[in-house]
Amino acid sequence: MRIAILGGTQFIGRAVVERLSTEGHQLLVVHRGEHEPADLPAVTHAHLDRHDGAALSSAVESFGVDALVDISGMNAAAADAALGAVGPSVRLVAISSGDVYRAYDGLHSGWTSDGLPLTEESPLRDRRYVDGPQYENLEMEERYLPRGATVLRLGAVYGEHDYQRRFEFVLRRVRAGRKRIPIGSGQFLFSRVYVGDVAAAVSLALPGDHRGEAFNIVEPVTAPYRLFAEQILAAADASDVELVRVRDDVLPDDLSLTGALDQHLLMDSWKARTVLGWSPADPVESLRRSVRWHLANPPVDASDDFSADDGVLG
Repeated sequence: MRIAILGGTQFIGRAVVERLSTEGHQLLVVHRGEHEPADLPAVTHAHLDRHDGAALSSAVESFGVDALVDISGMNAAAADAALGAVGPSVRLVAISSGDVYRAYDGLHSGWTSDGLPLTEESPLRDRRYVDGPQYENLEMEERYLPRGATVLRLGAVYGEHDYQRRFEFVLRRVRAGRKRIPIGSGQFLFSRVYVGDVAAAVSLALPGDHRGEAFNIVEPVTAPYRLFAEQILAAADASDVELVRVRDDVLPDDLSLTGALDQHLLMDSWKARTVLGWSPADPVESLRRSVRWHLANPPVDASDDFSADDGVLG
């Protein structure tokens, strides 16, 4: 299959490129040229602004795409440009997020909004632009689903090349040799998924057998945040590090998710597992592989200030 990938050089995108390239697809990676990983598979690149409809149309038409995978469609403008560049016969897969659910607004607004787990039928947000004026997956879904796209709603994605650094609340302390880490109640449930398993879901969605449908892509079992921290420590061979329970109201800022929160984000992937036939790889091995990468590739701006920790640990 000849596939255009919008945003294929960072984190989720590069995992999708690696997966689809290995499966033998011909790929056109559309991006601005700001990131050119040396280890990306040898595929065709088109350097352009995805919002430039004329340039995008020319690129995908000349490549002769059968399918389009939109990884960077963050709002209505981005979705409209992509959809305007392809005809009705092109298969569509769009990456979205669990942030479309009303529970995400509840989490950010400090109110318990919904029961769990969140299924594809759970209420969506009424309030928009929770994460700023340029980012709204609800707009993107409203464009793609009527066009017959398969939409994948992701949980918190972890893995190699994660620029959000979801493990840093633990790993920056491990790197610094800290032996005691303050932690809150640790009960928050936030569904997660390994980046390689996201790429597998994209591959399963590409045949277009489930057009106009959304699927939650998350691991079926979610560890509460304290257990998640313990799992990270185990994967980092740092079992001698102690998690010290402190009051939630004195937690350092980067440990806030280990405190008590009003709304959990526990998503149900039953539909993806039964309808798409998707299943994640071994989450223990995925976590171990991810932690090893993050330990070997620390962020350049990692803070070595632990005064907030010392203040609450005494």
